[in-house]
Amino acid sequence: MNPLSPTRLLVPTAATGALMATYLLLRPYGDGGGSTTPAAAEAFASPWWVLAHVCGGLSLAAFGWLALAVSDLTQGRAGRLARWAGPAGVVLVLPYYGAETYGLQAVGARAVVGDPTALALVEQIRNQPVGLTLFALGLLLLAVSGVATALACQRAGLTSPAWAAWPLGIGVALVLPQFFLPSSGRVVFGLAYALAATVLIVAVLRSRRTMLASTEPALARGRAAVAG
Repeated sequence: MNPLSPTRLLVPTAATGALMATYLLLRPYGDGGGSTTPAAAEAFASPWWVLAHVCGGLSLAAFGWLALAVSDLTQGRAGRLARWAGPAGVVLVLPYYGAETYGLQAVGARAVVGDPTALALVEQIRNQPVGLTLFALGLLLLAVSGVATALACQRAGLTSPAWAAWPLGIGVALVLPQFFLPSSGRVVFGLAYALAATVLIVAVLRSRRTMLASTEPALARGRAAVAG
């Protein structure tokens, strides 16, 4: 394997980790006490609501990109499964994220200017059967891709140590259940997810250094042969 090949994983890994942490740190949690309260209206209407949720959607898209990169560098069923489950999951998740991001922001903006009855639409938007089903299915596919990506990395020796992709893979698998945590738990999850991405980045860089060190003697002999 080209020693530079694993570095293709760095950008999507950094992006998914940083964006997930940003999403869960910046997201207003005023709806934690119910979706029809004045605090919920303020949260939905906040520009931070839109920015945070855009970051959340982009984080999952970046993981889909990472799954594709891992598949390109590996062989076997795990890599192929990661390749198809990841992007498919992103495609199914993003429409619901759009409704949550822009639909609820419009509802909140209407509520804070004097129409609190608009908040009755929140549960209709969130619990729309088709959207909610596709969202859950997409997150399950991303969970499958997370596990398959970690397994493919381990088997292909893309990281040092070999297990280094597992924390992020497990983090992706836990995106669905983290929605049921209190706000403090979701913030902790975002930070843990970013830490898991950092672990993978460090492991990829270590693997690259190891590969370069192992190929340097052969390159030196080749230069010597040419010079001779």
